[in-house]
Amino acid sequence: MQVVVEFLIAIVAGVLAGATGGGGGMLFVPILVYSGLSPVTAVATSNVGICITTATATVSNARAKQVPWRRVFMIGIPAIIVAPLGAWVAHQLPGTALLLGFAAINILNVILTNRRVNAEVEENDLHTNDANVVQVGITGGSGGFMGGLFGIGGGLITVPLQILWLNTPIKVAARVSLAVIVMSSMAALVGHMLNHGEINWTSGLVLGLGGLIGAPIGSRLLRRITPKTATRLLQSVLIGVSILVTYKAFNQ
Repeated sequence: MQVVVEFLIAIVAGVLAGATGGGGGMLFVPILVYSGLSPVTAVATSNVGICITTATATVSNARAKQVPWRRVFMIGIPAIIVAPLGAWVAHQLPGTALLLGFAAINILNVILTNRRVNAEVEENDLHTNDANVVQVGITGGSGGFMGGLFGIGGGLITVPLQILWLNTPIKVAARVSLAVIVMSSMAALVGHMLNHGEINWTSGLVLGLGGLIGAPIGSRLLRRITPKTATRLLQSVLIGVSILVTYKAFNQ
């Protein structure tokens, strides 16, 4: 029964990942924690499902020729380098601190995305503005670090930073983020394995398969909804997940 529940919720997570660029980890980690895994094991396992889900959504976007690959690799390289460091830090923290940090980063991103929710968006979906090397490096590196630390893939960081720092329309930021997360989640998994972390491969694959179904739906949804709707959807999920994770942190 638990596997069925994980699978069904993972489909929803996949839809949200494809529509918001969040990677699915925003739901994967809470699912795994409420299923009985320790916080650090949930974080490590989440990266398995994230990798599968984001790869599926990225393939869907690539087929529609809506992925700016140059920007993807610019952000993805620092994410790959820093993700294992985030995994190492996760293994040094107590479970309660890890969950409260997860909730806090979600709320931070609600605030960040809200600053640009009413901004005018470029008509050309493939347009991205120029950015300096430091901004791109911090965007990718911080996303990779948070992905390794919290098992969220890093989209909760890279999407807002692309919007705020790189002046990227939210739909483009979401597509870039999904492609970057494929790289950073694999790097995070390597980091957790190097730290001898426990990974529940069965649950990770179940989440990934659910996301496999939901992600293309979310990617198609992203093409049909307004930027403001995409932002509000992301914010609503972040707030709800933060409440659940905070409750769990004090009731383990």
